Amino acid sequence: MIKVKNATKRYNKTAKPAVKDISFQMKSGEFIYLIGPSGSGKSTLLKLLSKEVTLTQGSIQVDNIRVEKINTSKLYVLRRKLGVVSQEDIFLPQQTVYQNVIFALQAVETNYQQIKERATAVLSQVGMLEYSEQLIENLSIGQRKKVAIARALVNQPLLLIADEPTANLDVKSAVEMMKLFLRINEMGTSVMIATHDSTMVNSIRKRVIELSNGEIVRDDKFGGYTRFSDPKDVYVW
Repeated sequence: MIKVKNATKRYNKTAKPAVKDISFQMKSGEFIYLIGPSGSGKSTLLKLLSKEVTLTQGSIQVDNIRVEKINTSKLYVLRRKLGVVSQEDIFLPQQTVYQNVIFALQAVETNYQQIKERATAVLSQVGMLEYSEQLIENLSIGQRKKVAIARALVNQPLLLIADEPTANLDVKSAVEMMKLFLRINEMGTSVMIATHDSTMVNSIRKRVIELSNGEIVRDDKFGGYTRFSDPKDVYVW
């Protein structure tokens, strides 16, 4: 589903590459953690997938789309295949949960019945249906993150991308978030999460791609934040 080959990104000609010569493939239905210290290239790699930033060299294919070759006017085709949950969730101010979720569907002129059905389905999926008419500003951080996930899912993407989704969450909320991503994956959506949360990575073992200084230093199908993780460093489910 995703093929990344020799991907390199420099933000300017003299700077050190943010990512350098990265290659990997991701199968449909797979779950991948991107780990590594701050500045290792995790966020840049996620932005390259959605062409929020452009490749300096190399190639990226998402489904049947060559990302580096797609015209700007056709970017919406690529981005419908991707659901993106950013580090900083930006919502429509003074709007309800439901209004924030349906905004992306209204932008592509989805008909009313489809809008209602999809919004209801994703809000139910993330456990926020009963909050549909609540204003975003009245929600907790964890609830806002769930709304961000619902919004990312409403266009029925092939891949859900999340950048540090448990940052600023307490342990209970982080566990709920992890369970949610697992359910989403089990329902057939591929998931890629960039995270510093070693407890998350050690609690549910999935494939791990580790970055350091913009390069892949580990691609481990057995998972774990390190090769020899402390067994105590897990969530109690």
